[in-house]
Amino acid sequence: MKKFLIEYVKVIGYVVTGLVFSIAIFVLLVNFYHYKDVNEVYYRGDNAVSAYEKNKGNLEEIKANSNSFDANKFKNNPNSFRLMSIKSNLDMCISKFEETDANKYFAKKNITIKDDYELLSKYQADIVNDCIVMDIYSISLPGTSYDSIKPFVDQNSRMLVNDLDFVKRSIQNNSSYQFSTNYDKTNIFDLTRDSYTKIVSSYDSSVNLVLEVSRWFKSYVNGGV
Repeated sequence: MKKFLIEYVKVIGYVVTGLVFSIAIFVLLVNFYHYKDVNEVYYRGDNAVSAYEKNKGNLEEIKANSNSFDANKFKNNPNSFRLMSIKSNLDMCISKFEETDANKYFAKKNITIKDDYELLSKYQADIVNDCIVMDIYSISLPGTSYDSIKPFVDQNSRMLVNDLDFVKRSIQNNSSYQFSTNYDKTNIFDLTRDSYTKIVSSYDSSVNLVLEVSRWFKSYVNGGV
């Protein structure tokens, strides 16, 4: 009886070992196929220009508009401190556009869904959160012509935040681990291309929003109402 129990335990052990081994192989295969899925490549083309390079002219204009402020002319102006703060905000935005790690992803010719996610994370943190929300959305100059464009600034700032949240959810919702089909691969490719396009469009909108604020700023400090 004892010998029988020992043999029985051995058989159970072999069965459990076999099951564990089978599950490990299954998980390994699923991860392998998923790895292939997330490396579906969206090719932008050899002559494709990065979002940063495309907007360089607008960024230079923002810089020039910010530099049009002469603090000496506003020494006795009650808005002097706030105007200096706005200039500082514009300058910080320019630095963030120029220095963000998102630029290296914008410059890539071959884009994967992982690139999209990394690009989105860096662009959202450096440009949307730090520049648009912290530096632009926070601008206030009551009783001046800025009151007429503030609703536009506020609305577009909120749209930029909400649009990126939608893109992030779309990427995360398509990261399930499963055996892939041609349909899945097509979906990953479409998601990669569409996510990248939406992020670039958002970047363009961010630059244009800061540009509009800088144009108002230049007009105001040069004697505009």
